[in-house]
Amino acid sequence: MILVTGASGTLGGILVPMLAARGEQVRALSRRARDGAAGSCEWVVGDLNTGDGLDEAMAGVDVIVHAASNTRKQGKGDTAAAWHLIEAAKRGGRRPHLVYISIVGVDRHPLKYYRTKYEVEQAVEDSGLPYTILRTTQWFQLLDTFLRGAAKSPLLPVPSFPFQPLDAAEAAGRLAELAVGAPQGRAADLGGPELLPCGDLARTWLRATGKHRMLVPLRVPGKVGKAFRDGIHNTPDNRQGKATWAEYLAAAY
Repeated sequence: MILVTGASGTLGGILVPMLAARGEQVRALSRRARDGAAGSCEWVVGDLNTGDGLDEAMAGVDVIVHAASNTRKQGKGDTAAAWHLIEAAKRGGRRPHLVYISIVGVDRHPLKYYRTKYEVEQAVEDSGLPYTILRTTQWFQLLDTFLRGAAKSPLLPVPSFPFQPLDAAEAAGRLAELAVGAPQGRAADLGGPELLPCGDLARTWLRATGKHRMLVPLRVPGKVGKAFRDGIHNTPDNRQGKATWAEYLAAAY
């Protein structure tokens, strides 16, 4: 049995039916009751923030894929949530394989959300459970969401650093492989096939969506800006992703 947290999120919404299609027994964790027919999985109610319902969710679980994160609040509460999950896993009397999805460069990047992701990585490593941590570069879907929000203004700010975007479906595919395999500790980083300047990302997105916006250079200050300009969030030696940004946009729009 594989328990997936964040099952209704961008990644989880792809991963759950993917695992089910492979014939795996999947249990999806949600804070609210949901229709169990979705994705041919069992939905269970549990709250990572309080720990409520986690003991019941752990019954018979062999693998946990931890994909939940408080992205809207820069990871607030994520470390405590991870420990609630770990403690419930241990109370269950089993030693499930804990698989965690993280971001390339979190151990060196000063961005608050990245630092929190690294704290969760450390919790996973210190859990005493067999584990695998997969770091990926930024997903197409999240960049798309960011650009939709930014394009509400007639001026579209464009930072001066590149991204190496990856399709979340490819991240989900790699997570599925790791979930059914032996624990690896730190798995090899997974990056998209292209390193693209933000200006190119934005112009391709505007063409695909048919929008017209003026691109305005944006310099991100301080240590965070320097880390992005230094490319800490990218992994040029790991371009295993196949889908390109233009291909994703063509399919999406």
